[in-house]
This record gives sequence, C-alpha cells and structure tokens, in this order.
Amino acid sequence: MSGLLPKLIAKGFNQVQLLIWLLTILVLGIHFAAYYFLVGLLWEGEQAEWLPELVISSVLILILASFLSLSVYFVGWRTRRATLAASSDELRALRSANHRVQSLQAMSSTLTATLSFERVMDVALDVCSVALEEMDIPARSFVGGVFLYDRNELVPAATRRFVQRDFGKNLTGTSGIVGKAVANAEAVVTDKPGQDPELNSFVAFQNCRMAVCLPLRAGFQVFGVMVLGTESKTRFTEEHLDLFGAIADQAVMALQNAQLYQRLESEKQRIIDADEEARRELARDLHDGPTQSIAAIAMRVNFIRSLMPKDPRAAYNELKKVEALAKQTSREIRGMLFTLRPLVLEHKGLGAAIETVMEKMRESDGLNMRLIGAEFGDLLNEQAQGTVFYIIEEALGNARKHAGASLIEVRLWREGSLFVARVSDDGKGFDTSAVNANYSTRGSLGMVNMRERIERIDGSMQIESAPNQGTTITLVVPIDKHGKKSRDAEQ
Repeated sequence: MSGLLPKLIAKGFNQVQLLIWLLTILVLGIHFAAYYFLVGLLWEGEQAEWLPELVISSVLILILASFLSLSVYFVGWRTRRATLAASSDELRALRSANHRVQSLQAMSSTLTATLSFERVMDVALDVCSVALEEMDIPARSFVGGVFLYDRNELVPAATRRFVQRDFGKNLTGTSGIVGKAVANAEAVVTDKPGQDPELNSFVAFQNCRMAVCLPLRAGFQVFGVMVLGTESKTRFTEEHLDLFGAIADQAVMALQNAQLYQRLESEKQRIIDADEEARRELARDLHDGPTQSIAAIAMRVNFIRSLMPKDPRAAYNELKKVEALAKQTSREIRGMLFTLRPLVLEHKGLGAAIETVMEKMRESDGLNMRLIGAEFGDLLNEQAQGTVFYIIEEALGNARKHAGASLIEVRLWREGSLFVARVSDDGKGFDTSAVNANYSTRGSLGMVNMRERIERIDGSMQIESAPNQGTTITLVVPIDKHGKKSRDAEQ
C-alpha cells in the first residue's frame, strides 16, 4: 500500500513526458511543413537560405522540449520522494494509532472481564510502555507506577522496574509534579524527575530524564496518580499525553467498578449478617419468652390434672395461674408478630405505630415514654413511614436496653420541606466514635442498619451522645421526594 501511490504518480508524470515529446514531434512536423510551404514554394527562396534557419529553430524546439521533459522528470522524482516519505509517515502513524487502539481495546476487555483493579493497573502500564516504544524508547528504559490514596498517602498499586528499596515507600502528593497534578487535576511533565522533591526518594526515578504525572480522577474526586518515566531523552507530545489521559480514564473506570463491586459485596454481607442477627434474636426471644411460657403451661396443666381428684379447689387456683400465663404468652407472641409486621402501621399510620410500641414497652418495663406530634407522621408515604418506624423502634429498643433512662421522648415535626423525627433520652449515653466505625471494625449492626435505612430514602441521621449526658437521634427526610402525593401533605 505504501508504494502504490508513488507508482501511480510516476505513471502520471511518464504520461506527461510522453505527451511533451508527442507534441514536440507534432510541432516539428508543422514547423518543417510551414517552412517548406511558405519559404520554399510561396516565396521561392533558395533551400540554402532557409535550411539553416529551419535547423536552428528545430534545435531550439528540441532543447525546449528536453528542458520541459527534464523539468517534469525532476518534479516527478521529488514528488515521488515526498509522497513516499509522507505515505510512509502516514502509514507509520496509522499503524501506531491502530496499535494504540488495539491496546486500549485490550485494556477495555480486561476491564470488562475482571473486577480486579490491580490487573487493570498492570495493563495500563503495559499500554503506556507500548506507546513509548513507538517513540523509539526501549522498554528497558521505561519506569512507571500507579499510586492510589490510602488515607492521606499515595501507595503503589502497580509498578514497573521498581527496585526492592522502592517498595514500601509512599507519596504525600503535596509537592513536585505529583502535588501539581493532584492540585490542578491535569498532567504535569518534568525533565528533571531525579530532582523532584517526591520522586527522588524512589531509586527507579532517579535515573529518568523525563517523567509525566497524570491524576486518576472522576469529577472532583482524585483516586491517585500514574507516574510514567523514561531514562531516554525524549519529548511527550500532545498526542501521547492524550493517550496517557485516555489510559488514566480507563484506570479510573476500573477503580470505580472495583469500589462498586466491593460495596455490593459489603452490602450483601451486611444483609446476610442482619438476617442472621434477626434470626438469632427471634430464636432467643422465642426461647426465653413463649417457649418457656408454653413449657410452664404444660407442666402446670399436668400438675392440675393430678390435683383434680385430690383437691379441686387447688386445681381451680392453678387454672387461674395457667390462664394468666397463657394471656402473658399471647401478648408476647403478639408483640413479636407486631415487630415482624406491624399492621397498625399499614392501617393507622406512623404515629399510631409508634404509640403502640411505646405502650408495649410501658406494660413490659414500666418506662416513662411520650410521643409529641404524632399527626406529622402522615406527611410521609408508606415506604418512608415504614423506614422511619423501624429506625425509631430500633432507637427505642436501644434506649430501653442500654440507656437506663427515666424519660424517653419521641417528637415528630415539619421544618420547611423536611420531615424531622427525634428520639431522645436522659440516660447514661455512650461514645459515638464507636458507632461511626466502618464495616470492618463495627461491633453492633444496630446503628449501622439505622443509618443505611435512612439513606435509602434520601434522608440523614445524626447521633448526639456522650457518657452520662443522654442520647439524641435525629432523622431528616425530604418531603418533596417521600411525602404523600396529596393536597394535605403539600399544605
């Protein structure tokens, strides 16, 4: 393909040369005929007189034709050379572009085939190495590293030609080309990486003569940086910086996909843990409550059967005790069923459901509890009411079990376009830093579940507590997103 265009051009110029000589022959023929007819016949001149003039003029025509032919040949030769060079450069550029596209496609395939961002980072460095080889930079002079944020430091995630001393070293991302790339969110190039205040701590970059740092970012979030260096003197063009930027974007996509996958896995595990915890709690409640009561009822019935022939009055008194125990067991089972599926929430709304929970706690524990603003619960739709109810129920349960409070209060109200619920107690409080721990270090799922539930309805939760200062849990839900679609809710 690269030699086809020059051949076509040479063929065209050869045809032009042929045309020049054909025209020359035609002109000479006309020239001879004109001289012979005009001078020899009409003017009846002597041949010796006009023949030298004919020869001289013919020679001039041949010289002119030769000059034109040589000019065409020379122009054709230069055009062929220029075309061959241009086509070779263009073909080389096309091959390089095709190679880069194939490399990016391979990287995209890796991205779609795996959720391991470490693997994608390795492929990203491989593609960068290929791009540098197209600049006649040998692979052995390429140095690269992908650094990702871990807390406040940039930690190596993938490297090329790092020595043993380089592993374990991190970047702060506050100075040099790394600091500029992070601060300005754009690629930064240096021709003195060995003197860079951060890169010079790595042996791999000390011998480099050029380096570029590209931020790995999505929007305003910076995940890390990719640093590419070469021990050969070269110049990074805009084309190569664009390629490196495309590779960095692919790497960011891999990071985001990996994070989403990890979050999904964490959420999946959280749901499994919550389900197991709910099952264990229900089993404990059944074992400690209704199961023990039913066993006690069976024992008393057996005892009453033995008393009937001997002492009917004592048997009658025992029947009263069995009746009271059966009623208590029935209340416990109804309480468990209410926890699993509170029908009062579906039929009467959030305020009535909270009041029912409080009433059951008053009966079982004698707690001083009050609800203020129950009517504001109707501002929310059914899904939001269910979410808020379960959170408030969890908060009341925590206060009943752990707070040791003399008063527990639930207050509902509206503040502009927001629904607000607050659960407060005057108990012993706790250290909130333990509640804010991440999934890997959390102790109890209760507060974490509450926070995640409220986030599902675009709300937020704030926990205020300190030892011996009580606890206040505040929920906020946007009414415009989760309010009832009625005129009453809009007023």
